[in-house]
Amino acid sequence: MIAELDAIKRLLWEDWDPIGVNGFGPDDQYDSYAFRIFAMLNDGKGANEIAEYLRWAAIEKMGLGAAGDCTAIAQRVIEIHERQP
Repeated sequence: MIAELDAIKRLLWEDWDPIGVNGFGPDDQYDSYAFRIFAMLNDGKGANEIAEYLRWAAIEKMGLGAAGDCTAIAQRVIEIHERQP
């Protein structure tokens, strides 16, 4: 369970990073989003819901004009989740 959450945090930090702070800011920048995604997975949410949440986070919460391709990141989140025992 902790390994899954850590993997999601790392994915968001290294590969999602919509505001481009990897290498400049604190590496816990997206932890609150990782916690929410972890809860969504445990509630049975799928890739579409997670991608929509990431889009919402980037556009509405962070104030960005676009969110990029959240579908690929969401699918990788699902893969992380499915690898857990």
